[in-house]
Amino acid sequence: MVTVALDVEPRHTYQWIDAANPTHPSLIDTHHVTDDLFGFVNIPMAVWIDETGTIVRPAEGASIERSPLRDMEIPEGLPERMDRMFREVKAIPDVSDDYRAAIVDWAHHGSESRFVLSADEVIARSQPRGDEEARAAACFELGEHLRRTVGPDAAVSWWREAHRLYPANWTYKRQAWTLVTTPDGATENDLMQGPNDVYEGNWLDDVIASGGGQAYTVVPEL
Repeated sequence: MVTVALDVEPRHTYQWIDAANPTHPSLIDTHHVTDDLFGFVNIPMAVWIDETGTIVRPAEGASIERSPLRDMEIPEGLPERMDRMFREVKAIPDVSDDYRAAIVDWAHHGSESRFVLSADEVIARSQPRGDEEARAAACFELGEHLRRTVGPDAAVSWWREAHRLYPANWTYKRQAWTLVTTPDGATENDLMQGPNDVYEGNWLDDVIASGGGQAYTVVPEL
């Protein structure tokens, strides 16, 4: 098993990479290449690739443990946005126990695992890759190139266009938002990613607009 952090700023990933070393292989995808190759649109997501290099499960939500936020009592008297954010997080479907069990079953039974899909099933369950998704990928890549070579402001218009073309791709959105909502010098990304003056969207408003927490992730069909 290999984990890949999607982040244009490697320093934001170091605490998890260091915690995984030296026994777990961890990579940093600073160009979001895994979005293009496998159809990742959020995190955590995973693909299953067998010994022959064949994808036997396409990109899907890949949580393997229940978040403590799901069982936390929402305190009374919170600001309205924070209260709604907690409620949307709690609404995100949780199949972490079942997904973890499916991975274990695949490890034990290989191609005979009931969770391994045929080529036709993999294609049918894969995320769409039409013209707008392809254009969004190009806009995001160009924006990142300009961010590195010219400066942060040069990426904004291209990343805005990527968000417009592919609103279901949360990795494009969250990457852009966190760079303007994370304080300078912070070693971790800002997870709330609230309203800002640079981009039209933000985590909570976009989650609500897209159908709420229950529609936030690609739920594995197990």
